[in-house]
Amino acid sequence: MHPSNTIGQSAVEFREVTRTFGDSAHTVTALDNVDFAIPRGSIFGVLGESGAGKSTLLRLMNGLDHPTNGQVLVNGTDLASLARKQLNQMRHQIGVVFQSFNLVGNLTVEQNVAMPLRLQKRKDTAKVAAMLEFVGLGHRTKHYPAQLSGGEKQRVAIARSLVTDPLLLLCDEPTSALDTHTTGEILELLRTTRERFGTTIVLVTHELDAVKAICDQAAIFEVGRLRDIVAVNAVQTDKGETYLDHVRTVLGQ
Repeated sequence: MHPSNTIGQSAVEFREVTRTFGDSAHTVTALDNVDFAIPRGSIFGVLGESGAGKSTLLRLMNGLDHPTNGQVLVNGTDLASLARKQLNQMRHQIGVVFQSFNLVGNLTVEQNVAMPLRLQKRKDTAKVAAMLEFVGLGHRTKHYPAQLSGGEKQRVAIARSLVTDPLLLLCDEPTSALDTHTTGEILELLRTTRERFGTTIVLVTHELDAVKAICDQAAIFEVGRLRDIVAVNAVQTDKGETYLDHVRTVLGQ
């Protein structure tokens, strides 16, 4: 476990963040004065329907985009203040798991997992093997993505994202392309990742059950606005609602 990854400190902070697109005549507000923090070592859900601002949040957290106003801090560092080289170094500490897996079809499983190390001009075959054992695919190292099931592809993607020992793992709808049984397996793997490595995990999803299964807290977004932050493991809110009932009330479902 990373020694600095203890719950109670912030892995990510959004400080009055607004992100707009377009010109003054046609401005679209993707995020509107968003302010919240993600505790280190937590599994934090970001919940909302299409158009809620989830993709923009992810891009801001991994430094692919910067706020129009406000600050996004990762491990205490304002990403917008970094030069390109510094930002690239910071992004080595951030892993990303995508809905569509994003594996390279003509590379084997082990070559896909080794890719982030190659980009850093590193070679560590033992680390690649250890990550594949961790996700349960030590027997599939020489296979190609086309030979894998959807769940196996996502396990490869998770191994690839963890091979550089990231402090922060961003998961973008990682289970929405999977069946119910496989979804449960991938969520359990993410929970084990936090327990084994102390990784802070951000789960971006529109699936209430996925958030309920593994998250400590969840931020609920609607049309670019932060509507609420809820403690997922609380049986009831202070109004006597269950967690899922409260989320549905906030989102008007």
